[in-house]
Amino acid sequence: MVRSPLGTAVAFALALFASPTDAGLLPVAPLPEPDEVYPAPPDWRGVRVLHVGDSNVAAGLVAGLRRAFSEAGATYVPHGWVGSRSRSWVVSGLLTQLIREVAPQVVVVTLETNTLRSPKVDVNAAWVRRFVERIGPRRCYWLGPPPLIDDAYGYGPVLAEACAPCRYFDTSRLPYPKPASGRFHLTREQGLDWAARAWAWMNGEAGAADAL
Repeated sequence: MVRSPLGTAVAFALALFASPTDAGLLPVAPLPEPDEVYPAPPDWRGVRVLHVGDSNVAAGLVAGLRRAFSEAGATYVPHGWVGSRSRSWVVSGLLTQLIREVAPQVVVVTLETNTLRSPKVDVNAAWVRRFVERIGPRRCYWLGPPPLIDDAYGYGPVLAEACAPCRYFDTSRLPYPKPASGRFHLTREQGLDWAARAWAWMNGEAGAADAL
């Protein structure tokens, strides 16, 4: 059946205000204790890892993480959506769909670069919290936006708090200069470096980048 434009608009509006248990979305489980979410050191053998995010989920970052997870015995499934933000994944239901398909024990998130220029900090943070609710009681790591766009509204610290209980990796602190081309993407080499730093951080290795 083909949905009319009016029907599509109504469905979209309802999705904006749907609770996490509406429309077949994953129910929100009670937040687990920190030791349950972040065992140390993590054992990756046989673990399924879903990596979702924006256009940063590509090139060097994906190549580096795929190699690291594979060598550790985990299955790594990346899914990047160009131009997306937390709101996109919540409203579309794509996060819920991928969690059902992949059945991951661990979720890695690389999102919110596309909201850094938005002054609606509180609104964006609310969407992040709704996004995290759909992850449920899974180990979660959030890789924050790289330092290619100025955080004019101070969203970074707000994002770090809103994405809890996901651990937050503050990519903005890394030494990646803004490209002269004006493009907001890292080079492959920078992406590989980001992956190596994030992997070390996820495994609690000495010298890994600080997290907020």
